[in-house]
Amino acid sequence: MLQTVKHTAMTNKTSPLFFPVYLILMLLFSACAQHVSLYVSPTGDDANVGTKGQPLRSLEGARKAVRVVLKEKPGATVTVYLSGGIYPVTQPVKFNGEDSGSESSPVTYKAMKGETPLFSGSKPIGQWELADTDSLYDRLKGTMRGKVFIADLPKNDILDYGDPADAGKRPELVCNGELQMLARWPNEGFVTSGKAMGKTPTPPNYMGTSGTREGVFEYIDAYQDRWAGETDIRLGGYWFWDWSEEHQRVEKWDSSSRTVHIQEPYHPFGYKDSLNYFGFNLFCELDQPGEWYLDREKGKLYWYPPEGIDPKSANATLTYFSDPYMIELEDCAHVRFEGLTFMEGRGSAILIRDGENNLLSGCRVLRFGEDGIHIQNGRGHGVTGCYLSSFGHGGMKIKGGDRKTLEPAGHFVEHTVIEHFSLFKRTYQPAIHLDGCGIRVANNRFSHSSSSAMRLEGNDFIIEYNEIAHVVNESDDQGGLDMWNNPSYRGNIIRYNRWSDIQGGTNHGAAGVRLDDMISGVLVYGNLFERCGSLDFGGVQIHGGKDNIIDNNIFFQCPYGVSFTLWDKERWLARLDAPETQSKLYKEVDINSSLYREKYPRLQQLREDVDVNTITNNLIIDAHENFLRINDTQNVANNVSLKSEGKKPEAFCTKEVTEKYGLQPIPVDAMGPKNNPWLK
Repeated sequence: MLQTVKHTAMTNKTSPLFFPVYLILMLLFSACAQHVSLYVSPTGDDANVGTKGQPLRSLEGARKAVRVVLKEKPGATVTVYLSGGIYPVTQPVKFNGEDSGSESSPVTYKAMKGETPLFSGSKPIGQWELADTDSLYDRLKGTMRGKVFIADLPKNDILDYGDPADAGKRPELVCNGELQMLARWPNEGFVTSGKAMGKTPTPPNYMGTSGTREGVFEYIDAYQDRWAGETDIRLGGYWFWDWSEEHQRVEKWDSSSRTVHIQEPYHPFGYKDSLNYFGFNLFCELDQPGEWYLDREKGKLYWYPPEGIDPKSANATLTYFSDPYMIELEDCAHVRFEGLTFMEGRGSAILIRDGENNLLSGCRVLRFGEDGIHIQNGRGHGVTGCYLSSFGHGGMKIKGGDRKTLEPAGHFVEHTVIEHFSLFKRTYQPAIHLDGCGIRVANNRFSHSSSSAMRLEGNDFIIEYNEIAHVVNESDDQGGLDMWNNPSYRGNIIRYNRWSDIQGGTNHGAAGVRLDDMISGVLVYGNLFERCGSLDFGGVQIHGGKDNIIDNNIFFQCPYGVSFTLWDKERWLARLDAPETQSKLYKEVDINSSLYREKYPRLQQLREDVDVNTITNNLIIDAHENFLRINDTQNVANNVSLKSEGKKPEAFCTKEVTEKYGLQPIPVDAMGPKNNPWLK
């Protein structure tokens, strides 16, 4: 808009707007030849020039104004100051190379000191009315009368109702910053089915689990007969393996035979006997404070508010923004966001693709249906001192670097908190998913998830000084950090992290660090594992890998320090020679190249020393079982078992204790986020 106003004024010298607008622009640009400030306020106007007295109104307006400044004053350092308040986002704000700064003159969008700008993709809901019809309460439990409120969504300018199970399109109801629960049963956890009743048996498997390909199965609890009156039943469940969940639409709910018929497409692994599931999008299960239901045919939203909440005065919103991203930086360089909050969209929040050295500092990303932040390629992008919470899928997905040339991405995440993720897609949606080469994750805190906190796919990642707690709370056969199925992933270092209370799992277990299916050559050094491991898993679990080094760690009240699922040589060589693995070793990268030979020499002995890892200089305190579970071929030395005698785990990390047993101190106090502005 600045550019348009200026062009109009200069082509019409008689315009009364020319002199004041042009004068303000010149003063704005020349006040400091190398530093230009613009201002934005929810009460501003994008037709303004962006001064304190005449602020712009939106982030999009600021982006356009910055572009004008960069053209008028190449090399200027531009800072956009955003006042506190809510900035509704109705379409994505897209930045490209023209919006870039430079190393010495970045472009910065930052919160005014002491203020909180909120970029929101939700719409407020008002005009709540107490439900008072008998026909409505006849469908609910008898105790619900007088507790349900109704809002007419078209009257609230909400016309896109999305779908309850469509990733990126699901709406969420939010009250005073807290996600409400779409009506479900059971309200927590799962119910167990009877037998699978499809026509085609599933093939034999190592667990001896029976099931069928088709999604037809018995339900056992007669309570669920009442679901037959529902019009759009959805189920979430672990249909065959407890590491693979999915949401399904019900085609038929047959209460006469107590049989569930799932609508195709069926789950790829089939449906086992005695599977675990829950029902949702069920009006008849609106029975707990904080639950809600959306009648999409009538545009009516029903809500049982949390205790003590008056809907007519509460800050109730429905997520509405459904583009894939709220903010997109495409091929930008040296653009910074500082102290901003992005919240409440149905998709993901921020995309940074290509470009270099863009930074998110001290920002918050809250309540998105899919992910928080995506970084795709480019180099040197960073996230520091941020707070991310409440995602249907994961926190961050970061890709970069070149595994063939081992060129590092240089991306980093530091001093950041990510919590309450994988709320809807409950497996394989970690806080951090790394893909590529040369990325550092340091001094962060990741917590509260049904599955893993980190997934690594690549080379030369450094994971250090992080705190990981209360993850893998539900799924099976996972770790707080998980790697899987590629022996060319090398150079990965996991050091000086604190892993706490990772004890889920159903059949196999949960671990702090899980090196799965041929993952090899990982260094796990100087970590504190407290109360990690369950069932067959210890603090560290190695499944068929070799050349891993587990050194100088402390395992506190873990069932085992390290557990193994050993592969014999025949199985290892068969997988190694399989076309899929050969492609990973010689097409995705080339382990015979001089580069790989020099940097990872042990890759030349892939066919040797199967299952051999090095486990040295570790302390295990109050082991439930043995220090090692299944130890046939490991290199083992100086692993000491002790009793805690009431001492806390930190007491064993000190120089005094570790040196006594031949270890180096573990810097517990240096772990976790430091100077994060949202943790005050």
